[in-house]
Amino acid sequence: MRQKKLIKAAICLLLIFFITECQTVKRGRNEGTMNIPASNVTGNGNLDVMLESATGYSRNDGFVFAPAIGAQIGFSNMMQLSGRFVPITKIGLGPIEAHLQITTPDNDNLRLLGVALRADIFLSNTQDTLSATTQNDKPEYNPYLLPSLIIDADWLAVFPSIPVKTYICAGMADNVELLSRYNELYLKTAFEWKTCQHSLYVAGGGGFYQEKQTKTTPEDKSYKQNYFWVEPGARYRLWNRISLLGAIKLAIFKHVKENDPLEPELFNFSIRMEIPILYKETNTEAIRTLIFMKTVKGKQPDSLDKKISAGKTLLKDVNASLLGLQDSTEKSDALEEKEEIKKRREDTQKKMDEIEKLFMKLNEEDNIRTDSIPAGEKK
Repeated sequence: MRQKKLIKAAICLLLIFFITECQTVKRGRNEGTMNIPASNVTGNGNLDVMLESATGYSRNDGFVFAPAIGAQIGFSNMMQLSGRFVPITKIGLGPIEAHLQITTPDNDNLRLLGVALRADIFLSNTQDTLSATTQNDKPEYNPYLLPSLIIDADWLAVFPSIPVKTYICAGMADNVELLSRYNELYLKTAFEWKTCQHSLYVAGGGGFYQEKQTKTTPEDKSYKQNYFWVEPGARYRLWNRISLLGAIKLAIFKHVKENDPLEPELFNFSIRMEIPILYKETNTEAIRTLIFMKTVKGKQPDSLDKKISAGKTLLKDVNASLLGLQDSTEKSDALEEKEEIKKRREDTQKKMDEIEKLFMKLNEEDNIRTDSIPAGEKK
């Protein structure tokens, strides 16, 4: 009895903590993986700031450390603008990029399928001296305007007990640093397990490169140089508000030409902090919270559900459970004492019965002995 009360109190406390955490979590509906964004856009007026640090390795450049600063703001339920730049590299200011993302009208609710189109603008910090239009003494820093497509599926909308989200993303800028030398294509996909606060994911994809015509080499006829990678990662939330993303990206296969080959990034470790500055909960996340709360409540005992439906708060229920535990302990002690007294009484009664039987037996023997004496001797 005592153990059942303790277990019930522990369940109540865990339920209070879980539901309270879910209700206070500030998460954006456009949270994706490290390298694959979600098709959703952040809510109208929401503003997030991002701090990022990445360490990568390639045979040409060796280890490269690239810190980055970014931000994103929502303009409506269908549009957001985001930007990012690297403040310092080995050669000075790093690349700058901006993304205008437009999604479908129904993407501001929890849905199964979402689609978004992005216009990606890149300003490379790589000096372009090889293109046919450049001059050796006047290197160019070229801007690039390229499209990308995002498709994702939030399976929680159909199966409340399966908080899984899958992503597919395709675009034309796999590596900003190499855009002056190659036409690029990429295809990425990811599988993410989302909980109320945190998430785990595994992503993979490939980059396909077509070398541009230069002053010394002709243009490639196809995207014959390519490589493929895999990226496990996680999202961890601090103080129900700040998100920390970490991921390790590894190249697992590459196909390059023999002369002047493409040298893709072989390894990359990235960590990013996303901080919501202005936040208003969207329909998507409100529905997600309700589903998580309902799923957790559904796993609890029926008696607890009845108490919740009757209007009692969980905190009072825990207090009642703890008080009941104390009363149960006192009642248990009193019951044990009564049982002991009862047992003593039964033992005493047994002994009295045995003594009475003994007296009766002695009395019978005495009567038998008396009857066996002749009448003259009795006088």
